Order: sequence, then C-alpha cells, then structure tokens
Amino acid sequence: MIKNTLRLIIGFSFMLLLSACSGKQAVKKQIIVIPAPPEEPRLFYLKTYQGEGDFVTSNTLDYLIGEEADFGKKNFTKPYGAMMLNNKLYVADTIKGVVFVVDNDKQKVSLIGASGAGKLAVPVTIAHDRNNNIYVSDAKNRKVYGYNSKGKLFFALGTKGEFKRPAGIAINQKLNRLYVVDAQAHKVKVYSLNGKYLFGFGKRGTKDGEFNFPTNIAIDKRNDNVVIVDTQNFRVQTFNADGKFISKFGKLGDRPGMFARPKGIAIDSEGHYYIADTAFSNIQIFDDKGTLLLFFGDHGYGPVKFQLIAGLYMDENDVLYAVDSYSGKVDSFQYVSQKWKRENPQKYQKLKDTKVITTVPYNGSGTAPTSNSF
Repeated sequence: MIKNTLRLIIGFSFMLLLSACSGKQAVKKQIIVIPAPPEEPRLFYLKTYQGEGDFVTSNTLDYLIGEEADFGKKNFTKPYGAMMLNNKLYVADTIKGVVFVVDNDKQKVSLIGASGAGKLAVPVTIAHDRNNNIYVSDAKNRKVYGYNSKGKLFFALGTKGEFKRPAGIAINQKLNRLYVVDAQAHKVKVYSLNGKYLFGFGKRGTKDGEFNFPTNIAIDKRNDNVVIVDTQNFRVQTFNADGKFISKFGKLGDRPGMFARPKGIAIDSEGHYYIADTAFSNIQIFDDKGTLLLFFGDHGYGPVKFQLIAGLYMDENDVLYAVDSYSGKVDSFQYVSQKWKRENPQKYQKLKDTKVITTVPYNGSGTAPTSNSF
C-alpha cells in the first residue's frame, strides 16, 4: 500500500514537471568544438551513449504506475572496447561479460555472448570483417570469438595455452587477416579469418619491435600499417602488414606528447593517430611520424570529460568513439576532415562561427599545440 502510494505521488509530481517543462522554450543544444574558438575546428562532440537508458524514457512511467522495470540491465557498467557498424554501436563490457548492441535505428539494445555457445566472460575489444561478422577478444576465456550479424557464434580461436591474455584485436579487410595483441605474451599473433595461424612478431623488451604489455591496436587503412600501443614501454610502434618494424614515438612523462598509461588507439582516414591516456584522462592526436598535433579531454563527468578512458574506435565516416570505463559511457566526436568540409559546407561554417569555449588541456593551462598539417 505504501509502495503504491509513493509511486502515485512520485508519478503525479513527474507529470507536473513534464507539464511545466512543456510550456518552456526548448533549450538550444550547445556545439562543443575542439579546439576552443577561435582556433580552426578539428573535431566536434556528437553524443554520449550509455546503453538502454538512452532510449527507454517510457520505462520510468511504467514503473511509476506499477509496471516492474529492470533498470540498468542493459546499460554499460565497465565498458572497454567499442565499434560502430551499420548504425549499431557494439560495446564490450568487462564487468557484465557481454557485448552490448545499441541499435540507433530501432532504438533498442540487445546482447551478444550473454549465454550459450560463445558465452563471454571478460570481453575487451571488438572488430569486424567485410562480411559484417563480429570478432571479440575475451581476456578471461583466453579466446577470440566470431559472431555473425545475428549474434550467433561461428568461430572460436584459442586452444589451451595459445593465448595468455588477448587484448586488442584488429582486422585487415583487404588481406583478410586477424591481428591479436597477446598482452601477457608481449606479442602480436596473426591469423587468417578461418583461424589459421600465419605468423607472430614481438617479444618482451625495450628495443625496436619489442613490447612490454602491449594493449591496443589499429590498422592504417591508407597503407595497411599496424599500429600498436606498447603500454608499459610508454610508446606507440608502427609495423607493416607483415610485422616488420617501421617507427616508434613516445616516452614516459607528464608533458604533451608523452605517455603515462596509454591505452586506446584509433586512426582517421587522413592518417592521424588518436591515443587515449588513462592517467591524463585525455586523447592526444599525432601525425604518423609522432608529431603532436592536438590534445583534448579532462578528468571529470560530462561530455569530453573522462574518469577512466579506455578504448577508442574510428568508423568509416571519421566518427571517433571514446570509451570511459569508470563512467560507463561512450562519447562520440566527428573529425572535421577535408572530405567532411566539402560535404558539409554550411555545418563547417557554423563550427567556425561558434563562440563556445569547450575543453581544457590536461596540464590545466595554455592552449593545445596545433600544426598546419592537421
């Protein structure tokens, strides 16, 4: 009786609030531009994803009038890796042990790996092939799983002892190769998409081509280069598609261009490298030679603020997805590429005209470095 009475009171108050809000003019959405004006806009914030809560406002009313609701069941808890495919955001959650599929068109959330064959334990990162099959690394099960577009398991890679702790994965869709970063083996292992082992490269050490707990990986689609975050060597290393060392950049430090706890990596269509650093709660952007171009983000809650930034992903439209494990969210940003400027001249002009001051560099003062080549 008391429970129902409270629901009625809260529900009545909620309806009054909705009624009051409906009479007010809608608040205009701010444009968050990076870097802050009057600098040339390089990225702008799009939206934040948190799971089912992004869509199900009606569930609140269902609960208030007596319908039971399972709040938070399909919201992210501790996400790490993310991927966008066919307007569906795939998010690996290391606590809930599933991959969330956030369908933006249907405005609903489903799960991959929740039960049955291919049940996940600690999913970390996600990739897809050109047939829209989904691949997921699982650190606890020490496997890489493949699921079709309907979420049905068709592939499981990792015999006993094959992986120590698989972390980042990437797929070269032109060569049909799957690259798996085995963090505790300090090695990258390369397979065909039918699971045949092709070759591996790397060992523990600090020399060129060696690793110390590497974590994440991305492929530069311009040249098929493989770029790996060598986390405990505080650097980023680039290899060709066959694992031959090309270059490196980065060192331990707390100044721009240095790393303290690098994790996620993404590469845009113009070849810029985006590196997330958990210690700095920011993203640093470099050219492929390792020159720092820009950095953004700060510690905190809300858009462009992070508590424990983790994985990064860049989709085919140059939209960057940044995962915050502690806040249970994924922030998305549009990179303002030359192609985007040509296709969106009016939006580009609006970005240039904005007066919004947005992000703060992680050192708390000064302006972010920029380059004429960016």
